[in-house]
Amino acid sequence: MKDISIQLTAASGEPIGRLRTSAFEIINKAEQEARNRNLSKNSALKTVFGEVLAESGFNISDKNLIEAVESLDLLRRGKSIPSLQITVKNIQTKGNGNGINSSKNGKNNTMNAQTTTALQSFFEIEKTYPDENAHSWYKRLKGIDEQKERLLLELEMILFPDLVEKWSRRNHGNQVLKICELQRNRIPLILFQGDVGTGKTALAETIGDALARRAGKNAQVHLLKINTQIRGSGLVGEMSDLIAQAFTQVEMRASSLKGVPILLLMDEADALASSRDTSQMHHEDKAGLNTVLQRLDNLRLTKLPVAVMFITNRPDALDPAVRRRAALNLHFERPNDEARSEIIQSSVPELKLTVKQIEQLIHLTSEKHPKNKKIRFTASDLTDRLLSGAFRRAYKENRAFTANDLLAEAEIIESTPQIGTN
Repeated sequence: MKDISIQLTAASGEPIGRLRTSAFEIINKAEQEARNRNLSKNSALKTVFGEVLAESGFNISDKNLIEAVESLDLLRRGKSIPSLQITVKNIQTKGNGNGINSSKNGKNNTMNAQTTTALQSFFEIEKTYPDENAHSWYKRLKGIDEQKERLLLELEMILFPDLVEKWSRRNHGNQVLKICELQRNRIPLILFQGDVGTGKTALAETIGDALARRAGKNAQVHLLKINTQIRGSGLVGEMSDLIAQAFTQVEMRASSLKGVPILLLMDEADALASSRDTSQMHHEDKAGLNTVLQRLDNLRLTKLPVAVMFITNRPDALDPAVRRRAALNLHFERPNDEARSEIIQSSVPELKLTVKQIEQLIHLTSEKHPKNKKIRFTASDLTDRLLSGAFRRAYKENRAFTANDLLAEAEIIESTPQIGTN
């Protein structure tokens, strides 16, 4: 008999997530419990399932618990059941700093750690800003100052609408302009699009720190990065269900944090939001895209402090409906001569590179050098390949790191091909 997962839904019918503990795992635990404590199988199922839900941070009504136990008992006796969906009565909160809700003294608490581990995780990265590592990395991002400024301003307007209203009252005779409300009603979606290695993901994963510091003392910003599991395994309706669950978890988290902004990041967003004009597009992909669009529209209606950031190397692959919904489109290009010079010099200030050495490095990393096939280096080509390779050379030979190491490495390596080229 095939094992089944246990889906949790809110009283409203919204999917919350799936328990990591499967139905058969609960049944096996219950059978052990029945033997150890001399309980009936039914009583053991009720006890074990109740404990699993309690550990996950959820409550359930007696009626729903009885119905769930009846389904588990059928499965235990070899009967087939299509699915097991449990309606959660409410989420438990705790006042020890680990609960979902904010405490009365105003301190913002993160979501119950037990809940996030007991549920299937849709997020590969969860961060809270300010964060010193993110702060340092953000400052090291060179050649994208315009994108930094535009993104920071847009996120402030999306996530802190009260600041926009204060601006309006201050500059327009205590009046809130109609356009302020229009701005607030936009879908909170930002697109990052451009070639590989141009700083899109690095900026998306560190902008939360700059935003938190800009918002003022004690301000916090949270980042949730969706993982690839959200695409599912190809079962009918699975991807749509997983997308809905992921967005529901984000909305629940935003509600529990009482005004603390959340950045929801999806890398390679074209995998979920590719154009419906593609003839090879599978029905499941179309259904998944429709769910993405619906949940983006829903975020505008909820007015929760959530901003979604979609990253793609293939902007043309995104569905036009996604592009139309974006409040901001950020384009990232490979760094020009000036930007490449800044990246290199800021990374190795101790070498005190001469003007001639810099010019040589700029030429070797440009589209003009034959080895690069008319394609200049990306930012990651410089930091992850050129600089790292040159440093590795000096370390291996147990000698001082010099400008000659940079020049020698730049003579060897080629630029990363653009997406869609050989």
